[in-house]
Amino acid sequence: MTKATRPCVDSFLGRHRVSGDAALAVLLALPLGLISLSLLRASDSPLSIRLVTGFGLLILHGSVVPRRLCPRAAYGIAAAAMVLLVLLPPLHDPSSGANYPPVLLPSTLVFGLLLYTVAGRLDLLSSLACLAVALMGVGLVVARLWDPVSWGGSSGSYELPVWRIGLAAGLAAAAVCLWSLGRLSGMRALFLAELAAKAERAEADRARERAEAARAERDRISREMHDVVSHSLAVMVSQAEGGRLSDPDAPGAAVFGTIAGVGRDALRDMRGLLGVLRADGEVEGPAPQPRLADLPDLLEHVRRTGVRVVVRETGDARPLRPAVDLTAYRVIQEGLTNVIKHAGVTATADMTIAWRPDRLDITIEDDGAGPPPGEAGAGLTGMRERLSMVGGSLHVSGRPGAGFELSAAVPYDARSLSSSGS
Repeated sequence: MTKATRPCVDSFLGRHRVSGDAALAVLLALPLGLISLSLLRASDSPLSIRLVTGFGLLILHGSVVPRRLCPRAAYGIAAAAMVLLVLLPPLHDPSSGANYPPVLLPSTLVFGLLLYTVAGRLDLLSSLACLAVALMGVGLVVARLWDPVSWGGSSGSYELPVWRIGLAAGLAAAAVCLWSLGRLSGMRALFLAELAAKAERAEADRARERAEAARAERDRISREMHDVVSHSLAVMVSQAEGGRLSDPDAPGAAVFGTIAGVGRDALRDMRGLLGVLRADGEVEGPAPQPRLADLPDLLEHVRRTGVRVVVRETGDARPLRPAVDLTAYRVIQEGLTNVIKHAGVTATADMTIAWRPDRLDITIEDDGAGPPPGEAGAGLTGMRERLSMVGGSLHVSGRPGAGFELSAAVPYDARSLSSSGS
């Protein structure tokens, strides 16, 4: 068995204990049980003795099935079957004329597996008690085989004292070795379980450390944003309000009011972002995200700057998913902001919102000076990234001195590029 397949086999046997042990009982019965059965059938001993012997062997093999589910009970049943086989009269083989006690049949080797099992699965005191039972069984077997002449056997070429000492020492050593191997197996299982538990705890600690590191990073970003951006926005709003109030009737007062309103909105959004980033709860929950339903307020802010916005809407409006709704609003917001920045406050912007069967098309055209030279700025890049997150697309075009056009397609069903391309 390779190292790759051994964990799979161990896992299967661990999940299906009774099924695995039943298969093992069958595998043991094929060589040991069949040989014992053939010897019983060949014997000319009384039928009653052979039936009782067969029953004891059957119980012994059957105790393998619950050996891991109920180790104490299985071991006790096997021990009782062994005592029965020790006490039965010897069997006679007519072909060779030899006599032998039933405890010498090959199926009795199954008892060693039961001793190995209880040694590995029970606590130390219980396993020592099982070893004591096994050693007492060894004493019974040695007493049963003490005088080979009494049961028609022979000590072979060895002297009777040597044969007795070798028999007792061999059986006792076999019992102690099986018990020791079982204890080592149980200690190995406990060691592996402890290693698995340590690995799980280590993984949990690493996950907690990663979460704490991410929280610390969010707190750091939140503090930096608050120090750098929020304070600057607050100063901008206060200065704009001061400029508006210094001369309310001046032509630039409305511009100052617009700057202050936009700054307050940006400050509110920034505080909402900080509420998301902060993990200590110092900032209250984030402000509600804008939607297409908030377009009138956005258009009003833009028109206060002097830009004339003409809005056309075609098709039947429909409710959008929150991510799609927010994306559409941000695209319009960024597009109109670009008109103010690049086309000037005296420009005219034509915005078309077309509700298609499967998507929302947004087009913003202006009559300004056209696109600025160089590569696309952070605003257009941000729009493309935001649209890509919902599976949309962005197209911009324009000629120097002939205005600028922005077209965005926003699908109704939000999907990422990875999912849409699969």
